[in-house]
Parts: sequence; C-alpha cells; structure tokens
Amino acid sequence: MVVLTMVLFVNNADAQGAKGKGLNVVVIDPGHGGKDPGAIGKTAKEKDIVLSVALKLGNLIKKNYPNVKVIYTRDKDVFVELGERANIANRNNADLFMSIHVNSVDGNTTSHGTETFVMGLHKNEANLAVAKRENSVILQEDNYSSKYDGFDPNDPESNIIFSLFQNAYSDQSLLLAASIENEFSTLKRYDRGVKQAGFLVLWKTAMPSILTELGFISNPEEEQYLKSDAGQNELAISIYNAFAKYKSQYDNSSVYLEKVPARPASAQPKEPAKPETDTADKPVAQTQPDNSNANASTEKPKEQAPKPEETSGIVFKVQIKMSPKEIEVNEKNFGKYFDKVSYYMHDGSYKYTVGAEKDYNAILKFFHEVKPSYPGCFVIALKDGKRMDLNEAIKATKN
Repeated sequence: MVVLTMVLFVNNADAQGAKGKGLNVVVIDPGHGGKDPGAIGKTAKEKDIVLSVALKLGNLIKKNYPNVKVIYTRDKDVFVELGERANIANRNNADLFMSIHVNSVDGNTTSHGTETFVMGLHKNEANLAVAKRENSVILQEDNYSSKYDGFDPNDPESNIIFSLFQNAYSDQSLLLAASIENEFSTLKRYDRGVKQAGFLVLWKTAMPSILTELGFISNPEEEQYLKSDAGQNELAISIYNAFAKYKSQYDNSSVYLEKVPARPASAQPKEPAKPETDTADKPVAQTQPDNSNANASTEKPKEQAPKPEETSGIVFKVQIKMSPKEIEVNEKNFGKYFDKVSYYMHDGSYKYTVGAEKDYNAILKFFHEVKPSYPGCFVIALKDGKRMDLNEAIKATKN
C-alpha cells in the first residue's frame, strides 16, 4: 500500500522555545456552535466538523510554536455571536484570525472543493451566496440590527453594500488565503480559489483575517471525508502548514521540515472529470510575474522605471500585485498596463497599482476593465500617498 507524505512546517526558533517578535497571538474561530448547527449533511453537522479541525489545528500550533498563544472563540459546543468572535481577537491583540467553516448548497450534491475568503468586494453571485449564508447566523442573536449597524442578511442590497468594505490587512490576508488553498491542493482537493466577499465575522477584526471553507457537506462523498478523523487531521495539517509558512514570512525566520504520515493514496477523494467554472478571484498576492499578456517572442520587453505614488489628497486606485521585493516594471510583468503602473509601500511590501480617480464610481468602472487581466485585483484608497480605509475614503469624497 502506497502511503503519501504531508509536510509539516516548523519554525526553528520557536520550536526551540526562543522568544521572538512577530506573530505571537492567533485566534482560531470554529464557525457556528450550540443552538446554531451551521450546514447540515445527511449524518454530520458543520459545527462539529469545524470544532474538531480547529482543535487539531490549535494543538499543532501549540506543539510546534510554544511561544505562540492560541485562543479559540469556542472550544466546545456553544453559541458565540459573530461580533463577539471579532471582539475576542481584538481584545487579545491577535496577530491573526482564522475562521473555519464547511460549505453547502441546498439541493446540490455535486458541488465540491475548498475555497478561502478574505473581506472585500464580492466578485460574483456564488461568493455573495456564501457570505449571505454565513452572515445569516445573526438572525439568532438578539437586537442584531442595532449591533450590526442596521445590516439585514435577508436584504440583497444590504449584502452588496456591505461587501464594499475592505479589510485594512487585505494583502496579508490574501497571502495566507493563497497558502491555505495551495496546501489543500496537495490533498488532491478541488481548489475553488481565493475569493473576496462581505463576511460579518471578518468585518471588525483588526488584524489579517481569513475564512476558509473546508468542503461541501451537501456532497455525500465530501461529507464522509469531512467527518472522518483522517480527513480532519489532513485539513488541520494543511491549514497549519499554511500558517507556518505565513509566520515564517511574518517573522523572517528560518524553517525546517518534519515528515508526518498522511492518508493512503487509495483513500484520496476523486478529482472531478471536468473542473468547475467557479475560478474567479484568484489571489492578487503573488510574487511571480504575470505573463498572461507577455509577447511570446524573445524580444526584450518594454520597460519603465518604477514610479512611487505621488498623489495628493484622497485618490482611488486598483491594486493588481504585491511583492516583498521590487518587481521590474515592464510589459512582461504587467502586460498592457505596464506604462500606467505605480507603487506604494505598505507593511514592508511593494503594492502595485494602476489608475487614479478622485471619484469612486469612476475607479469602479476602471476596475471592471482591469479585472479580466487581473482577476484578484481590488480597489484601494490612498490619502497623500498612504493607504487609508476604503469606506472612510468613500464617505469623505461624497461629503
């Protein structure tokens, strides 16, 4: 019998108990709980699956990073309000927030795969549907309308407006989300991609935050995998591996590898005969050049000197790439937009943008023009060349 091997990443300094700076507090949020079962399959409930995976993930972090404080929004079957989940992270000055969920589509037993979300503008109706389902939990809370500034999960317009909120830590969140999906792919799970949508649980978190959907409990085959101890171990290890890589980047520390056994190859879930079409919103957080618009010839690409942001006042732009290192601005790396590219520095990384509009509606129009070339692009706001909250910028320019 062939046995596959998963890689468990361990930070060398933390494993030895050395006290260091960087990512020191992580909040793990198992969705739903108590009176709220979440999505329900034939024999399993979302609240039970995600709690088990969350506890396994937390134990891996505690074992390999003894100096990292792990906090759960719940560690047993209890109901916790969405707003309180963010408050737990904020009160504890968390460096990272990871919310774990299971997906479902009513009347659909074929949808399958994993997807990981960050806070932002939803790009299609499928993303909005996931956010609406997860946000509907607040209907079980008292006085939910006043708690969430009049937000109504049953009102389509309310969900659309809410999805315009941008998390200030979207770049780091995208990096972690992309890493999680890459790790899930090593399990031969169908990768539905990294996406943006308006999630209440991510709304008020003051740190990088992601929400990951482990699979579809409405799919009988995936339900069996999700509720199995072997499947839950694999999923926890995958998220842990992504966490370890993210922490290594965050702390700029060394990494070594340790092998841990995984499920036999014969038990791997079947790959789809044809890939699903929901592949929008691939992560913008990439360090490799985007060659989609490159000329296939060996001709040297056109270049220009990278331009720092020199805007004054509030301006809206479309962010298309980020990198910890400077990317050469040429036609190969940025396609037809290379001569419109500028950058700003934020959290120690280069953030590359195109377009510059004082009017939010104008940048939205340009955003839809850019999106086919950069599916993971998103709108940002700068004030005197520095990043500011998008919603605050919209309010300020309207006034």
